Amino acid sequence: MDKINCADDFQPDFGNLWVPVLPREVLSTYSQQEMAEYYALRTRLTVNAEDNPVGAGWILPSWRTVMDNWKKYRIHIILGGRRSSKSEFASRLCVWAAGTIPEAKVRAYHVNEGRSIEDQQEFVWKALPRSLKNITPKKGMFHSLQYSQKNGFTDSVAIIPPDPGAQRGGTIYFGNYRQYAQDQQVTEGFKAHLIWGDEEMPLEMFKTLLMTLTDYRGRIVLTFTTMQGWTPLVQALLAKTRTLQKIRSPFLNRDVPVLQESLSCPGGPALVHYFQSVDNPFIDQESFRKSMEGRPVSEVLALAHGIPTKSMEGVFPAFSKEINVIPHEELPWLKPKKDKNGAPIHYPVTRYMAVDPAGSKNWFILWVAIDGAGTWWIYREWPDYDDWALPGPTPEGKPGPASKGSKRGIKDYVELIRHLEGDEEIFERFIDPRLGAAEKQSQDGATTIISDLDDAGMTFIPAPGVEIENGLQLINNLLAWDESKPRDSLNSPRLFISERCQNVIYALSEYTNFNRSEACKDPIDCLRYLCVSNCDFLEKAKDYTEPSTFSY
Repeated sequence: MDKINCADDFQPDFGNLWVPVLPREVLSTYSQQEMAEYYALRTRLTVNAEDNPVGAGWILPSWRTVMDNWKKYRIHIILGGRRSSKSEFASRLCVWAAGTIPEAKVRAYHVNEGRSIEDQQEFVWKALPRSLKNITPKKGMFHSLQYSQKNGFTDSVAIIPPDPGAQRGGTIYFGNYRQYAQDQQVTEGFKAHLIWGDEEMPLEMFKTLLMTLTDYRGRIVLTFTTMQGWTPLVQALLAKTRTLQKIRSPFLNRDVPVLQESLSCPGGPALVHYFQSVDNPFIDQESFRKSMEGRPVSEVLALAHGIPTKSMEGVFPAFSKEINVIPHEELPWLKPKKDKNGAPIHYPVTRYMAVDPAGSKNWFILWVAIDGAGTWWIYREWPDYDDWALPGPTPEGKPGPASKGSKRGIKDYVELIRHLEGDEEIFERFIDPRLGAAEKQSQDGATTIISDLDDAGMTFIPAPGVEIENGLQLINNLLAWDESKPRDSLNSPRLFISERCQNVIYALSEYTNFNRSEACKDPIDCLRYLCVSNCDFLEKAKDYTEPSTFSY
């Protein structure tokens, strides 16, 4: 039986990390011999890069991050600013795969045939080593590299000559999204070591292509800059993410992500790379920076950083994952300041929790800590093991597996809460005033969820029954800050969420307040109950002079 070569049996490791040309003031200190040797080295590297762009070409640190995670993630989403080198890298990755993995099958897709020829096929042609561009004959039994600027590769296929021992050459097939729109079967029934989708791919096509990766444990790479904001594909990829790395934007007064893990991607965990335009040394940086001046924040995020943004029509327009979501270990009482002797300084907070009970589904439970500066820290949610809500065919979404009903009774929930809280001191607990106080008949007469909880040893207070809009406004008040001014301890939102609370994060991103059956409403209801209940730090802020230790 022939050996099956899988994509993760191989590790991409090509090119030379870009080293800027030394400035004149440094070169002026060199001796004539040192300067001659330096120029000879740069010339040799430039010639080698032109002869073999993949093997000897310059690469950027962001490219290295993708390569280093090749075996860990099968899905790589590269969202980049304009001219941030997304397509340049992906084309070289395709050539590497076709030339390195024996009998590799690589598929590359663009918007339509014209864009495939003008962009994708041209990038792949440029990425080929000079020896293959000049190969004669251009077409043989196991290779085909016929290319023209007008028509791209003949028959939309590039076949690299096989390595010794391989029977067939590595193949790059070119297709486009318009073909899929006309006949969805064009993406079914084949196998692939690597799939590259340039520009935004239809969501359903993406889901279909994921199934073609199984046989060869293949990889899929998407590269695009979106100006359409929160499209269905972006929604599926970025609805739930965990930020792994950030940088400070040179255009905006905020941190922006450069690396995230997608927790909502249809094909399982995916790595999201944000290629920065300012990191590409091969473009006119001064002109690019000027082109960003005066643009709306959403355009700068997309064009310079590759970050798509939601429409400002949402219920919580000020909510930002980059601003309001923090690593769990950054919660201030988990990372306190230290005194002169190195002992941790106690960080006082007052803890509250809220419950949105239900009969036919799980209860949703939320814990918040408030410090002396009036900052709210959402540090725990339950359920925390799966999605409470999922994207659906309508903006209201659909229930996720975590919201499905369970066999827990009142005593079970009390035991669960006590187990999660440990020795934490919860000052007050709030509950949905309508369902919590609704009477139901039992063998002992009329009872309520609140009275049953009290009998089980846990006291809950009905949240004030104010209008929903009032509670939503109070949440927005916590999120509000002046983005046009530097962010510091005085100008900052007062609501932060641990990255562990993915259901709350998703709800703040997606909630529409369209109707009471909305899938995201339960986490928002819990937060709303706490807001309308006037939760605050036990001691007044004037008695608490230690500022927040959270790093702005």
